[in-house]
Amino acid sequence: MALVPAVLLVIPTQAAATTTTLYVDRTTSCSDSGPGTSTTPYCTIGRGVSNLAAGRTLYIGNGSYAETIKPIVSGTASAPITIARWPGRSPTIVGSRYYGANLTALSYVTVSGLTFAGTVADGIYVSKGSHLTVTGNTVTGAGRPAQSRTAPGISIRGATSSVVSGNYVHNNNGTGILLTAGATGITVSGNTASFNADGFQRNANGIDVISPGNAVLRNVTHDNEDSGIQFYSGGNNNLAALNVSYNNGDHGIDNLNVTGGRIISNTVYRNCTTGINVEGTSGSYHVVNNIAVDNAVYPAYRGISCARRAGNIGIWDSAPASTVVDHNLVWLTTTGKLYAFTSTYTSLAAMQAATHQEAHGVQADPRFLSAGTWNLRLRAGSAAIDRADSGTSGAQATDFAGAARYDDPATANTFAEGLRRYDDLGAYEFRG
Repeated sequence: MALVPAVLLVIPTQAAATTTTLYVDRTTSCSDSGPGTSTTPYCTIGRGVSNLAAGRTLYIGNGSYAETIKPIVSGTASAPITIARWPGRSPTIVGSRYYGANLTALSYVTVSGLTFAGTVADGIYVSKGSHLTVTGNTVTGAGRPAQSRTAPGISIRGATSSVVSGNYVHNNNGTGILLTAGATGITVSGNTASFNADGFQRNANGIDVISPGNAVLRNVTHDNEDSGIQFYSGGNNNLAALNVSYNNGDHGIDNLNVTGGRIISNTVYRNCTTGINVEGTSGSYHVVNNIAVDNAVYPAYRGISCARRAGNIGIWDSAPASTVVDHNLVWLTTTGKLYAFTSTYTSLAAMQAATHQEAHGVQADPRFLSAGTWNLRLRAGSAAIDRADSGTSGAQATDFAGAARYDDPATANTFAEGLRRYDDLGAYEFRG
């Protein structure tokens, strides 16, 4: 009988599964020479970051970290990198070396849910990258006031196609959120920026945009030393929509030496000077569907009186020649300048007659839910209900809170325009 040759069966061994989630926590049994697992996490952020690769997540747990989060590798669209708070834990990055986080020349990286406090320079610094996401963080105390060293809470410098969303940026020694150095295609949405101040000069804004082609949506800016939102030289063709800006030391929304801006459906209340301000060489602006109330008539930001430009809405200098204003609600509860369109006016009717602008505007009490507690939602019977132009460029299909537009059965849609003839003015949609 012929012998059958023996067959050696080789069973391939399964490759060890790639670890996709890494952990840092200084208050448990940590080891920087360990595996970085939830049971044996790394002790330092630096060690965790050094092991990042596309598709990996680094969770940062309890402890105070005098480090800078500085990844050196990028993710991809299908395998992003995420650096986030370990759920249920409370890390603080103090960034004593300089920045709290430094994302330079990276793409598809997310920094999420972390607290940055007392950093020497910017709390979160983003530069020359794309598809970056900074979301859900708290940033406070950036800069060194004793040394007159100002620093923004979050800065985006030259990055593109990125998102800054849902952050709480407060009490920084400089602007809350800064877009500059050619940052474009950035969506700044759902953030709260408050109590930001240089401290020795009136210069810190809640959100400061010095770059073109960005969208500033659904943010709350209040009690900032300078303007709530500022678009400054170089900040052309930006959109500001559905923002709420109140009690700031200068304007609610300021536009200086910029062109092509759209200021749509914002609620701007009781700021120190002109609520919505377009001045200098600014032009080709659309200011539509906003509510501007009691601006430039009461002290604001730490009770400081203001003697600068006046009005709820002010279109100054060369801006009136190419700026369109319409469908705005303006109101004062005391005597003052209601509107400016080169000249100032104490009534909307006088402004309309002199300029033939604001044909669908209204001078009326907006009936805020509780202005004294800064709750600027609308009550029934508000003249802002079902009055907006939903067809204007930059109008949003949902309101500040993401709620769909609602046709109030108690309100005639006489002055509304666009495909939906029931959008409300300002940031909030009344829903009965």
